[in-house]
Amino acid sequence: MGRRVVRLSTPAPLLGLLAASILGGCNYLFGFDPTTPDFAMPSPAATYREGQATVTVGEEAPIVLDQLGSGGMYQPMFGAEATFTNADGWYVRVMGAMGTGGMFGQTAYVTLDRIVGLEHWTTYDPSRCIVTVTKADETGLVGTATCKGLRWADALSGSMGALEPPYVEGQPPFDAEITFEATPTKTLQG
Repeated sequence: MGRRVVRLSTPAPLLGLLAASILGGCNYLFGFDPTTPDFAMPSPAATYREGQATVTVGEEAPIVLDQLGSGGMYQPMFGAEATFTNADGWYVRVMGAMGTGGMFGQTAYVTLDRIVGLEHWTTYDPSRCIVTVTKADETGLVGTATCKGLRWADALSGSMGALEPPYVEGQPPFDAEITFEATPTKTLQG
């Protein structure tokens, strides 16, 4: 008895289509040109110019972050974002803040950063913070965050593929309460 050999063949047109999409990109295959204004990132509806945040770590006195970085803005599709800082090297970054929860609930998250000596410390796990946004629109960004069990990690050591961030030795987990407010004008509500 002879052996029966079954050969599967892929049609040449299918291979050609796959190669064209990989090598040529969508602009050649479907006529889309990603460099046209139709595919440009949307412009912000508002740029926040003034702002302030506070961070209370455990039972310590509140830390005031009285400067707003240049990246504060609101875009209806992506929400609001702002970075607050102070002269002591503290940073609070708020990203994806929506005035309404949207289809998937509130998408905002916060990250704490600190410059300590020559090191950049950060909190890697934004899921440890519950963010409540009371306003995120053209008129301003206002909200709070309650964070439990945050850990400081060295932002510049380790690798993206590491299973656990490089935690700063001797720094135990901590809880934090955060408030933030940003406006496009020089008048804050607080």
